[in-house]
Amino acid sequence: MSNLNGLKNRINVVSNTKKITKAMELVSTSKLRRLRNEFINIQSYQNTLSDIFKDLMERIELSRFYSIFPKNDNNSKLFIFITSDLGLCGSYNHNVYKLLENKLSPNDKIIVIGAKGIGLLKTMKYKEQILKSFANIGEKLSYEISSAIIKVALDLYLSNEISEINLIHTEFVNNLTQEAICKKIFPFEIENNKKSKNLNQILEFDPDAETILLNSVPLFLTSTLYSLSFSSKISEMAARRMAMENATNNAEDLMNELKLKFNRERQGIITQEITEIVSGADAT
Repeated sequence: MSNLNGLKNRINVVSNTKKITKAMELVSTSKLRRLRNEFINIQSYQNTLSDIFKDLMERIELSRFYSIFPKNDNNSKLFIFITSDLGLCGSYNHNVYKLLENKLSPNDKIIVIGAKGIGLLKTMKYKEQILKSFANIGEKLSYEISSAIIKVALDLYLSNEISEINLIHTEFVNNLTQEAICKKIFPFEIENNKKSKNLNQILEFDPDAETILLNSVPLFLTSTLYSLSFSSKISEMAARRMAMENATNNAEDLMNELKLKFNRERQGIITQEITEIVSGADAT
């Protein structure tokens, strides 16, 4: 009988866990749908801005561009590392961490976003390489925080402390697939003497293109960081929804297994009791 009570308690525990994981799955599904709809507008804005920026850079001679933003000979790189504040999202944080670990050199610097990333790096050997950290940022990285991060990154570049700015994030492909990506966002790769064909109209710049470029680089990089961090947040929600769906299914399977075991145990006890009664009746 004690074994039956133990099985019954386990069934109740698994049942309660299943309710929690199912609720989290539904919440993640709702947030994922809303964020995806919001991301459509963000992506559209970022694509248009990228087209304009590409056209702007292609109007500038390489020598002039590198006089504004010279190539640094410093062998130190900056990695902006995007993780989540919350757990229960499968291998989401592990995948970007492994990518960072493969890319990182002892001289490199890190700006880490997300409590999980901060925890991972501080418990490993990379604690001293963390330049700044941002945790508990809410449902998504704000434009203001994105701007502050880019300002720090550009200041490091302009003072020749780093040679490039890289962003390690998770790219959302679809609800089932998310990919850890390392993207160099600065300095820009320029193909000289090739005009962009993405815009239908001819662009004219006032003041000159160089002045606009100098003042618009922080804007473009901030928008890039904001857009890619949003993609990471969608990926996090998709990973959490999938993790909770798998947990719910596993809980259902475990419940069925425990119920089957419970019924077999109970049937065995009943059969034993009937046998004892019949044996007692025969003895009399």
